[in-house]
Amino acid sequence: MLLAAALMVSCTKSSEKKDGPDVSKTFIPAQNKKFVYDIQTDGSTGTATQWISGQKDSSGIKVYNLHSEIESSGTTMPLDNKIFTLNGKTYNEIKVPEAWNYVITLLNNMPNTTVTKAELFGFPAYMTMENVIKNGSVLSLDGPLQQGQRIDYISNGDQCSMVQNIMLESGTSVVETIQVPAGSFVCNKFSYAYYNEITSTTRYGTLVGNGEEQIDVWVAHGIGIVKQQSSARLVTMVPLPTGEVREVVSLTNSSTTLKDIQ
Repeated sequence: MLLAAALMVSCTKSSEKKDGPDVSKTFIPAQNKKFVYDIQTDGSTGTATQWISGQKDSSGIKVYNLHSEIESSGTTMPLDNKIFTLNGKTYNEIKVPEAWNYVITLLNNMPNTTVTKAELFGFPAYMTMENVIKNGSVLSLDGPLQQGQRIDYISNGDQCSMVQNIMLESGTSVVETIQVPAGSFVCNKFSYAYYNEITSTTRYGTLVGNGEEQIDVWVAHGIGIVKQQSSARLVTMVPLPTGEVREVVSLTNSSTTLKDIQ
């Protein structure tokens, strides 16, 4: 669940009142409700529950916390995202991919390997959706054009590096009324894509991997995601104790559907 204007808005003039806009006309989920989803990923199943767990004022706007609990294979993963509305758009925080943290942990636990620098660039960034439900509404990026991470490390005495980038490709909407287990909803259906590139440099040379994810998401006012479908070619670079890096490619298809509102 993927779900994604830096908060430097102290000098931004907005027609919205300090108390904030009517969130029932945005894609921020209604407060005091929980939204329960079914997740299907290549034959495996899971559930996700989302709700607004809190809010705070920042530079005159209300920034909400969208809390998610994703359950799969007997484990629960919590996730928190900032979400707010400004100038007619809903902003969703783009989070650092969990796979990036995994690479750092893997390197730190590998013998004869020392991470000397790990830095992020291009954050904060937000995925924005125009709040009006109409054909041609725009989903786009607000922030730097790319988000990424650079890792420098020493493996068996050799200087190595890994640079990971992601980029969001904007999309536009069509209006659709869809039926899901939780009911019937008038939605903007946005179609967009994420692209990622990983460049790994070791004593064995430079290896570049490219992946992408094509996404369709249906969103409704006062709810947010009603349904999401994605098809992805995921690329991971796995460092080996020898100093080499192995490219791992996987193809995945996933569907997330709103099944209940509590």
